[in-house]
Order: sequence, then C-alpha cells, then structure tokens
Amino acid sequence: MQDKPRTTKLTIAPKHLLILLLPVVVLTVSEIMLASFADTDMDPGPVAIVEAGRMVELAGRYRFMAVWFFYSAVAFTFIAVFVADLKARHTWQSCCMTIVALIVVIFISLIFSVFEPAWMGSFEAYELLGAEIFTAALGVGHLPICAPGAPMEPRCGPHGAFFAMTFLLDKTNFIASFSTAAVIAGMVLALARAHPPELSTPDGLMREAQALETAQRTVRRYLYCSGILLTVGMMMGLAWMNWPADLIADKAQREEFRALVDSVSLFRGVSYSVLILSFYMPVSLILMVRIERFQTAAEGKSIPEAARSIDGFDIGRIGSMDAFKAVLSIIAPIIASAVGSFAGVNPFG
Repeated sequence: MQDKPRTTKLTIAPKHLLILLLPVVVLTVSEIMLASFADTDMDPGPVAIVEAGRMVELAGRYRFMAVWFFYSAVAFTFIAVFVADLKARHTWQSCCMTIVALIVVIFISLIFSVFEPAWMGSFEAYELLGAEIFTAALGVGHLPICAPGAPMEPRCGPHGAFFAMTFLLDKTNFIASFSTAAVIAGMVLALARAHPPELSTPDGLMREAQALETAQRTVRRYLYCSGILLTVGMMMGLAWMNWPADLIADKAQREEFRALVDSVSLFRGVSYSVLILSFYMPVSLILMVRIERFQTAAEGKSIPEAARSIDGFDIGRIGSMDAFKAVLSIIAPIIASAVGSFAGVNPFG
C-alpha cells in the first residue's frame, strides 16, 4: 500500500499568532507616551502667512499628494502580495486563524488612530505641532471639492486645504492598519509548517532543510517589505508635517516649527523601528532554534552537507550582506527621520 501523499499546504500554530500582539504593545506604549508626556494643546501664538501664501501652499499640497499616492500604491501592493501568499501556500484552517488574528490586530490599531477613546488621551497628530499653524497656513488654500454647491462643501469648513490634509490622513489610518498588519502577519507565517519535523531519517532531514530555507526567504521578504512600507510612511509624515512650514512668515517661528517637526518625526521613526523589531526578533529566534536543532540532527545522522545547506542565524552572518540589509531595513524609518533631525535638511522643499 502506498503512503498517503503529504500535503504541501502550510498551517500556522495558534501560539505563533500571538506574536501579532507584540507590535500592538509597541503601538500602545508609543501612543500613551505621546498622550502623557507630549504637549497636545500647544499654543504657537499668532501666525502670520507669507504674501504668496496660496502658491506656497499649493507646492506643499502637491508634495503631500505625491507621497500619499505613492504610499497608498506601496501599501496596496504589499497587501496583495500577502493575500496571494496566504491563499497559495496555506491551508484553509491556517487562513481562517490568520484572518481572525488580523481582524483583532487591525481593530486594536484603529482604536488609536480613528476611535481615539478618552482614556488614552485623545488627540490629533497635527496638535503635537500646533493646530493653529495648520488651520491658519492651510486655510489659504482652495479645494474644488469644497466650492459652493460641491458635494463635500458641508464637511469642508472654513479652513481650505486643511480639510484635504485631514481627509487624506483619515484614509491613511485605514490603509496603514491593513498594510502593516499584512506584512507583520506575512513574517509570522514564515513559522508555519506543512507537517511536524521528522529529523530521524534522511528524507525527513531534507524536507526540514527545504522548509527552513523557505522560511528564511519569507522572513527576509517581509522584513524588506516592512522597512519599505514604514520608511515611505515616514516620508509621508514628513510631507504633511512640513506642509505649512514655508507659509510661516516669521523666520524665527518657522525655524522653531521645523525643529519641532524634526523631533516629532524622530520619535515616530524610532517607534516604527521598534515596531519592526517587535515581530522580527521573535520569528528569527524561533527559526534559530529550529535551525540549530536541525543541524544537530543532521550531524548526528552523518549528513553534514544537509546541515551546511542551511545558512542559519549564526554569528558568521553578522558580517554578511544579508545581515547588513536586515539591519538597514529595521533602522530605515530612523534614517528617514534623521535626514531632517540631524542634517537640518527638509527633504520636501
């Protein structure tokens, strides 16, 4: 009688999906720190606008729209990659468990960006930089969708382009929640297996070797996706935060505003890098244990070539390009924010 063919579909262990909660913890700590220790009711004083305010505002608006469009395209691309990966490689059981976990994570993340309960110190992101600066500076802008008789006129209010910023940022909250959750889940799913490891036979060892190689490729792919997504998100943050800067007529106030933008962006960049570490490190450590167990079994079965075929998470990789690219992906959001913070350069104008 022939053996029943082995399934090639992967199934994630429910305990590994708990890793999805670690980025939620990082997000919670970050938002509570801002609500507790940041000044969300700052009064910048009177704001004088430059004479060519409308043209300057348009320049900032186009920069923001360009980066917002690019970020949205990147986010939806990574969501599509994750969905295709989940559908092609995982069992229905694994898909269902992952979707349920994602719904929980996305809902929790939207609590901070959309629902904003009073207990966490509700505030809008632009309030960290002075709401009066944004309403005064962007209020000189004109939006066709806010013209008299236009469908959006009742929602626009008297602040011109300020409505465009808040409208697009509200949409960004949903896009960011779904896309970030997708790349996090994609990396966690690198721990899924098609069947329990069999390290007592040569065939079982070779199957485990192939599974570990696939897992490492998956980890690297989603690590790079995470770095790209959060770095582009950091660029978008710099674009909207710097939007009103050139409209401020007073030079001293403008420089103070830019310094504040640099500091807030640095905090966000560090938060994003810690967010990446929160799910990359647990997955890497679990894979490291699996690889070491596999290598020990392969050496014990006198199959050293199988053990050498897996480039594990060992000290020898510290100096390799793979390690360099991994570190670069993790700190990419900090690098993006530091362009302005340490070099004194505004990348968007």
